[in-house]
Amino acid sequence: MSTGERSENKIKVKMNITVDVTPIAAFRWNEENAQKLRELRDKAGYSRQKLSDAVGVSVAYIQQLETPHVFINKPKKPTQMTVSTEILEKLCAALDGDITSLIWNIDYNS
Repeated sequence: MSTGERSENKIKVKMNITVDVTPIAAFRWNEENAQKLRELRDKAGYSRQKLSDAVGVSVAYIQQLETPHVFINKPKKPTQMTVSTEILEKLCAALDGDITSLIWNIDYNS
């Protein structure tokens, strides 16, 4: 190449990209859900620390789920809480409960 000439370098890149297209769902979380979670945790004999270890989330997150009124509608905080189905499933598995027992006021274990 002589001085002053420009060369365009083109690179072709072939990539395999795998994307998880599992639908994401979240449920609105309120004080009633929080009370039910506390009841199930107490019934199972779990501390917040033990439940957080079993579910794989922080103790602070378990605390938020059990006391949403402390975290909602505060300055720089959200106006509502949502919980993913993945976390709900893990909570229910750890607490030997049905997912509906946390979402609706239904007790299938009675």
